[in-house]
Amino acid sequence: MIRLRSLEETNASLPLPDLTPLLDVVFIVMIFLLFTANVQTLSIPVKLPQATQAEAMVAQQPKTLTVSILAEGSPWAISKKRFDSWAVFSQSLLKQVKDKPDVTVLIAGDKTAPLGHLVKLMMFLGQHKIKAAQVLMKDIPS
Repeated sequence: MIRLRSLEETNASLPLPDLTPLLDVVFIVMIFLLFTANVQTLSIPVKLPQATQAEAMVAQQPKTLTVSILAEGSPWAISKKRFDSWAVFSQSLLKQVKDKPDVTVLIAGDKTAPLGHLVKLMMFLGQHKIKAAQVLMKDIPS
C-alpha cells in the first residue's frame, strides 16, 4: 500500500539535490562519445580500373609551361632551355603552346631583369591570344 507522507514529515526530511545538471552532463558526454566513436562504414565492393606505370606518369605530368626572363646571359628561357634570340624564343613558345592548347604559361622574371622584356612578352602573349598566363612572384614576409 502506498503511504503518503504528511506535511510535517516532508519538511523535516533533508531536501534531495537537483539532478538536472548531472543529467545534462551525462547526455552531453554520451553524445560526444557517439560522435567520436570509430564506426565501420559499410561500402559496396567495386572493381577498380587498372593502370600501368606509364599511364600514371602521363596523368601526373604538369600542364604548365614556365617562361623565364633572365637578367644575365641569355634573356629568355622556356623550362630550362635558354634562348639568345627573341625570334627563336617566340617561335618555340608559340609552337609549344599550340602543341598543348590547355597548358598554363607561367612567367618567372628575375628581379633585376629589364622590364622591357616582360612588357614585350606580355604583348606577344596578348597578340597571340594566349590568355592562360600567370606571373610568379616571391612572397615577402611582413
